[in-house]
Parts: sequence; C-alpha cells; structure tokens
Amino acid sequence: MTRAPLRDRYADLLAVLAATLLVLVAVLVGRHIQDTYRTLFVHWPPLFADWDPHVGPGTPAAVLVAAAVVAYGPNLAVRLSWRGLLGAAWGACLAWTWSLALVDGWQRGVAGRLTSPNEYLTVIGRFHDIPATLRDFTHHIVSGTPAPWPAHIAGHPPAATLTFVLLDRIGLRGGGWAGAWCITVGSTACVAVLVAVRALADERLARRAAPFLVMAPAAVWVGASADGYFAAV
Repeated sequence: MTRAPLRDRYADLLAVLAATLLVLVAVLVGRHIQDTYRTLFVHWPPLFADWDPHVGPGTPAAVLVAAAVVAYGPNLAVRLSWRGLLGAAWGACLAWTWSLALVDGWQRGVAGRLTSPNEYLTVIGRFHDIPATLRDFTHHIVSGTPAPWPAHIAGHPPAATLTFVLLDRIGLRGGGWAGAWCITVGSTACVAVLVAVRALADERLARRAAPFLVMAPAAVWVGASADGYFAAV
C-alpha cells in the first residue's frame, strides 16, 4: 500500500486539533462552573480526578513507547499486513498501557487498584456458593440493605464481579493478577475498534486511525481498571 496522501494527513491533524479544542473547552467551562458554583463534584473537570503530575518507574518506558509510535506508527500502519497490524497495535497498546500504569509503581498502579474498599476483590469471600450468591445478588444493591455491596459491585451486573471470582478460583489470586487481566483484555479494545472501522468504513481509514487508537487516553482507565476490561468486551 502507498503512503497516505498529504490531504489525508492534514485531515488527521485537523481531527486532532478539533479533539484538543473540545477537551480544552470542557476543562475551561467545567473549571469555571466548579470554581464559581461548586456544583460539579469533580476536582479536575471534566474528569473525576485530581491534577497530580509525577514520574515513576514506568515513565522512561512511556516516553520511549510514545516516541516510537509517533516516529514509526503511521508508516507501519500502512505497510503491515492487516493481521500484522492488528497484532502490532495490540502489542503497542499493551506496552503503552503498562508503562502508564507503572508510572505509579506496581502496587499503587496495578496490584492495589482492584483491592480498595469499593472494588471487586473485597467481596471474593462472599462467593463461596456462586449460584446462591447470584440468586441473592439484587438483595444487597441498594444502600441500607443488609450487607450492601460496595459501590463498584452494586453498580455493575454480577458477571463483572464473577470474572474476578473465577480468576481467584483458578489460582490467579490477588490484585496483581486482576490488574494484569484488565490491562491484557482491555487493550484488545484497540483491535476491536480497528476491526469495526474496517467493517463500517474501509481498511484505509482503519489504518490511518491505528496510531491514534494505540495511544488513546483510554489507556489511563484500562491500566488498571475493570472499566477498560468492560469496554473491550
């Protein structure tokens, strides 16, 4: 395949600029509303997050992966076979997501993410009898009911929690395995989007999108959050 025409490169650049402006507007408007009226319940609009720039063990890898994708991604997206592109995209997305997660270190960035009080691994012990627990699941969703589920368990269908119960049953216990599962499966969302774009539009557009999908901001949630795993499914 040949390189993308210059007009396509300009179109890609315009799309990135438009997305950047959209995020910037959301930040500025959200910041104004929160500072003026205190009605958004978020510290860093439009995200439910805090501004905390820092470096850590994964920072060098993140910089290297980002530089490699920018330098070689567009050309490889054009030249690789379709199956080769899917595999390369998944691998690069895995590397990007792992490096970002490890900026916070292994415990805080991966192993401890799903073990906090509102997360899935805190209720593994309540699934000794899986069929009985599933039958009784809805009786513990609403706050104030006997032994209510923590927030994330109550807010999602029981199959979400059951995933981590089954991982525990086959010996992949603890936050490290749970975090690795979310990152590994969640990164396949990149491949799923590529396949969908090719089916709904065409392969040329999917190839142009590949480098952007590899480094999509969704990596922050994929590594390591069950939301990334859900998105891939």
